[in-house]
Amino acid sequence: MAYRLEDGESVREGLRRIAGEELGGAAAGLLHATVRTRDEAVHEARKSVKKVRALLRLMRGELGRTFSIENRRLRDVGRRLSVYRDATVMIETVDELAGFRTDESSAPALAAIRRGLVESRCRQRLGERMSNAMRRASDELLAAEARVGCWRLVMDGPVALAPGMETAYRRGRAGLAAARRHERAEFCHEWRKRVKDHWYHLRLIENRWNEATRARERSLKQLETWLGEHHNLEVLGARLDGGRRKSPEAAICRELVVAMQRELRAKALELGRELYVEPTDLFRKRLAELWRPRATASPAKPATG
Repeated sequence: MAYRLEDGESVREGLRRIAGEELGGAAAGLLHATVRTRDEAVHEARKSVKKVRALLRLMRGELGRTFSIENRRLRDVGRRLSVYRDATVMIETVDELAGFRTDESSAPALAAIRRGLVESRCRQRLGERMSNAMRRASDELLAAEARVGCWRLVMDGPVALAPGMETAYRRGRAGLAAARRHERAEFCHEWRKRVKDHWYHLRLIENRWNEATRARERSLKQLETWLGEHHNLEVLGARLDGGRRKSPEAAICRELVVAMQRELRAKALELGRELYVEPTDLFRKRLAELWRPRATASPAKPATG
């Protein structure tokens, strides 16, 4: 089923269902992945982990100590898988750079950097290390799925969701302010986490969206994409800077990384200002409007004559 609460479903049971589906699906994907599909399985598993961590943050007030335990466990699973995902992401990011700006000097440089990254990824995946990591992650995700039924959730309806959604929105506004003040990539990365939480939380109530909410969800998705690309460039840049002797190809590639990051940051800040312009109190009111009973059409009068 989709990442949303269904009509007629209680918030308590819906969140448990969604978390269980995400964790179980991720575990199965990792366990049954082939050499050809394991990159996608790792990618999907990490996305599922992030979705469930967003649920945990949404219900943090009710979960208490359970939040800290489960959030830490899922964070660690995601981190152990990230090394394998990053290897592929850096290659994809070089391809993005090639589409961003190329000339007679940068095209050969990017091709050389890409070859080196592909060779490095192949060496990383020799033997059973990646397969073992995926099996371990699958076991841990299945164990987390089994514990979802023990989550202590009492409240229901909009009062169960509103506090966590407001907190995510408020933290997104604070993340935007910090990213505007500081140009270091880490501030954009932290803001991205808060944007992702807000985006996932809105998706939970998709069945209650109006046109404004639907447009907001599309914009949040675009914002998260730009911030994600910005972070991927930072990962690639760190790899380029990590060599003992920087090659001419790495220097050329690094210049493109900086230029593309600058452009992405500017676009993200502009869109972010539009999405987070409203104070939290006004966001709370708009959120409450989505829970008002929907108007129903009057029954048609029987035809006469």
